[in-house]
Amino acid sequence: MPGQFQHTAFDTEFGPVALAATEGGVLRVSLPGSDPDELVEEVVSRTRLLPVEGGDYADDAADQVEAFLAGEITGFNLALDLQLARGFNRQVLQATATIPYGETRSYGDVAGMAGSPGAARAVGTAMSTNPIALIVPCHRVIKSDGSIGGYGGGREGTNLKRKLLQLENPTALF
Repeated sequence: MPGQFQHTAFDTEFGPVALAATEGGVLRVSLPGSDPDELVEEVVSRTRLLPVEGGDYADDAADQVEAFLAGEITGFNLALDLQLARGFNRQVLQATATIPYGETRSYGDVAGMAGSPGAARAVGTAMSTNPIALIVPCHRVIKSDGSIGGYGGGREGTNLKRKLLQLENPTALF
């Protein structure tokens, strides 16, 4: 019998968010405004795990994401299940997860942190496929000139990135 993952969707001040979690940790988090059904379909197709709505893992992660987006907490106490990221992308996510709340790093900085100085473009690609958005704070990765760069969803995504950066550092000029 295949394994399972838990999933849930919930509303936040930034828009609806969906997430999936396994016994191993948070597997997938969608950006606010994404379609929760697409998250479930993606996880099923990429993992062959069976979906279960709700459950302790998903509910705990949802509570923490809601508190983070409400400005009530500055970090997460959650295990990560990185099975949706491989190779360099996984190294980039692990490096990105260490960027402190309220701080930013350039794509080049993250490339160095992931052990591949000079791979800034590859970091951008890895960020665009980050399966655990918000918890692995790819919104904290900016361009070397200090501009915020892109974020999932085009212009709407860039506005979301700006709001997330301002949530963490209200005095910053993004």
